[in-house]
Amino acid sequence: MIDPKLEKKYFYRQFGTADFVSSKTEKQIIPIRLKNNYIPDTIVFNNEKRIWEKSEEMPSSTESQIPEEFVEFPYNPVKPYFVGNSIFDKNRNIDFEDLSPCEMKDYYDWKREQSRYFINSKYYKDNNKISKDYIAAEIITDIEKLTLTLSFIKFKRKELTDWKAQWNNPEKSFVTFPCYSDALPPPSETSRETFFYDMKNGIFSENFINPEDTYYKYYSDNPSFARHCNLMNILRDLELSAYPTAVLKEAYQELCRLAKIYTGLETTPTVSDMSLDNKTPRYLTEMYYLTMLPCEPKLFVVLKNKEFDSLNIRFKYERTDTEVLNKFLRKNHINGYRVLRKVYSEAPLILFTYIRLHAAGFRDVNLYNKVIQDSKNYNFINDLPREAFIFFSRYCIKRRGEIAALNLLLKLIDQEKLDDNDFTFLDRNDAFTMFHKYFRHIPKQLKKDILKDGFTQFNHDALSNLSYRLTSKKITFKYSEEERKLEDDIDGYSFRLPRNSNQLCEIGTSLHNCVASYADQISKKVCTIIYVTKNDKYKICIEVRGKEIFQERVDRNDCPDEEEERILQKWHEGHALTQHNYS
Repeated sequence: MIDPKLEKKYFYRQFGTADFVSSKTEKQIIPIRLKNNYIPDTIVFNNEKRIWEKSEEMPSSTESQIPEEFVEFPYNPVKPYFVGNSIFDKNRNIDFEDLSPCEMKDYYDWKREQSRYFINSKYYKDNNKISKDYIAAEIITDIEKLTLTLSFIKFKRKELTDWKAQWNNPEKSFVTFPCYSDALPPPSETSRETFFYDMKNGIFSENFINPEDTYYKYYSDNPSFARHCNLMNILRDLELSAYPTAVLKEAYQELCRLAKIYTGLETTPTVSDMSLDNKTPRYLTEMYYLTMLPCEPKLFVVLKNKEFDSLNIRFKYERTDTEVLNKFLRKNHINGYRVLRKVYSEAPLILFTYIRLHAAGFRDVNLYNKVIQDSKNYNFINDLPREAFIFFSRYCIKRRGEIAALNLLLKLIDQEKLDDNDFTFLDRNDAFTMFHKYFRHIPKQLKKDILKDGFTQFNHDALSNLSYRLTSKKITFKYSEEERKLEDDIDGYSFRLPRNSNQLCEIGTSLHNCVASYADQISKKVCTIIYVTKNDKYKICIEVRGKEIFQERVDRNDCPDEEEERILQKWHEGHALTQHNYS
């Protein structure tokens, strides 16, 4: 009788593909060996007679049965051992005249088996690099006990004792191993690799990992922690090479359902949080972590967050410890006052916001409340690059105080557009990072501007110019005689051509624009940049193409004033320049 508390899901490999399809019922597996270089006809295993039979037609998939491809395991043959003289010449070719008739037979047998090994290796795995031995899977969920059993079913392989003896006795002449059906176990015999997850009691077990395995052994004062670390390595290796992702994903979603029943929390992380290489989700390890939920379930979201890993805080806890949250707060120097605990109950990751603010030098509890009570504020703080945020905050607090520093940060949240230029969170994050990375090279005036206005679009562009100058190769510009004629002196204003890319960055930093990015265009003669100075200070930046003026901008991409317009008009007339018509 079927237990109504158990929910079962079955998956079977779709014949000839790498896909696993779900089934509501359990099916009988019919092994089939397809015709190839070594099997003259397609043969089907008769489960009743337990023999292989030639078949003209492929068995069809029904509600009660499903055909599955049975493939040979690619056994790599051992190279023959010969006792003759100078068997291999300098080119590694065998001198056949040195072989005895028996050795000659061994040699050709080895070559034949080696060819078979290469063919089997090619067809043994599917397009997802999963062994075709894995033909089915089963997920059993017990809602009442909050347990999940994940089983992968595979064809059983015969132990090659004779083959192992060959490895252990290299002086023995080559023995051909018959990789034919009579040497393989009946394919109706299958084995299971099972993972068991007990959400309620925090128990994880597996029935096929050998505790004596080198990767599984541990030598530590804390055996449980060492076992955890080694088990993680094994699980990650397994899921990358052994199991179908579709089945793992379904099992993970089922376990998340049990976790939600147990904790009341949505525990499904994003794929990026659970990926090894941004492509392969590590479902088995996530399921293990999920099963080991602490007594304070909301703390699981914190302990599993990638920022917690980056802090290198070793926090050990017992699953049944009801004081686990208080211990975590004390470990991270967090004042667990009423407001914080209230917000934490709805948004557990607020603890990272507190840790960031504390590391950045903020101590005023009122400022903490201002941040953590507004999701827009704490999400903004959490999205900033951690080290760069801490560096800038400490620098700003030291010079302007905590209140001014926090206001300077938070006012960036509503700053959507400046001077018709989009300024996104990515731009701001980039600005924080550049301020931290190139701090020693930032001019004093730019530092003052940033302390006063924050990371505006103009200050971001100035930092970008500085970054470009420090990271790019210096380019010296060469000008034609026609371009040099554009240089001029008019009523105290000097019109000059930049000497190199470094000076171009200097101009961009001073005028808060992105002219540094024009270095390549200047070198390729796409355009000409002219800068204007007065009293040795940069005033105007001009872009010219041929005899047309495309841009004329002063500080912060503003338009020239009346006096500057008058000077520019004289310069236009003196060099026969006209404004470009954008229409």
